[in-house]
Amino acid sequence: MGITLGIVGYGSTGELHHKQAEKVEGVTVIGAYDIDPARQDAAKANGIRRFGSLKALLGCREINTVLISAPVSRHKELCAAAARAGKHVACAAPAALSAWDLDRIIAAVGRSDRVLAVCQSHRLDGDFCTVKKLLNTGRMGKVYSIQVRLHSCGDKYGWPDGSEDGGILFSWGIHVIDQLMWLLGYDDFTGVFCRTCSMGPAGTDDYCFLSFNLESGGVVQIELDRRSPQVSPRWTVLGNKAAAFLGGTAGEGRVIPLEPGTETGEGELLPPEPEETAGPLAAYYGNLRDVMDLSGRLSVQPWQVRRVLKAVEAALQSAETGKLVSLKG
Repeated sequence: MGITLGIVGYGSTGELHHKQAEKVEGVTVIGAYDIDPARQDAAKANGIRRFGSLKALLGCREINTVLISAPVSRHKELCAAAARAGKHVACAAPAALSAWDLDRIIAAVGRSDRVLAVCQSHRLDGDFCTVKKLLNTGRMGKVYSIQVRLHSCGDKYGWPDGSEDGGILFSWGIHVIDQLMWLLGYDDFTGVFCRTCSMGPAGTDDYCFLSFNLESGGVVQIELDRRSPQVSPRWTVLGNKAAAFLGGTAGEGRVIPLEPGTETGEGELLPPEPEETAGPLAAYYGNLRDVMDLSGRLSVQPWQVRRVLKAVEAALQSAETGKLVSLKG
């Protein structure tokens, strides 16, 4: 069967998806629609069809799958429209700004008996895969703390300003929370405490600190900052047998054994796990192709996306009330 793809929203995200998707065997990018005529022209310049309206793209019989990469505030209506047109739905993350909106998307796609694939492709990031492999070896012992610090220099790295994406907790927090909940188990996360700050002109949060309590007894901390450079390790993992540091000032990473009475020194080099050869986005489209061909299973399940959104909602409630918010029930 394969994927014949139409793109709704040909900004930087839509264009990136186009260039990665066309590398995948069995995927053909047909064309794109954007409300900005200049972006329609960009699609044509990149060798795909320029659609002048959403109706024209959704009515194209050559297209069997539609990528929604418009501002997240429009995802619900656009995903539903694509499903009603009989198209499978690929949706850039965040899929929605609330679990309620996501439920509406899931219901609309389900009624049309189509596939909904949310692009949580950061599960395939090289640094995260290194941490995942390290924990699977058992050499850390009982892990009681994982700290993730994702800092950046704003527009230098292409981060959105937050005016249409719900702020840093949605634009980047969902990816880190998705990584950690998938790694440690969704039911292990019992409560969250959150603090946010707005330092820029957009008026939305561009700094966020989260602390998750785990049923297993540990704690997960996440710090997201749109403005500052990455001057600390991106990942810090503490166990009763070893400590590990990866990314940022830690470079490719080290594991330091914690053995009483011995000098730990600089520890052991932690070689990075290679990312997918063609890139995480290409792997995402390869998975969707296999699901549509009935030879694979969605790597990101809608219920998992919903659990992450519920965690974000709880974090926002915590930021508003100043209290720890339960993730149970």
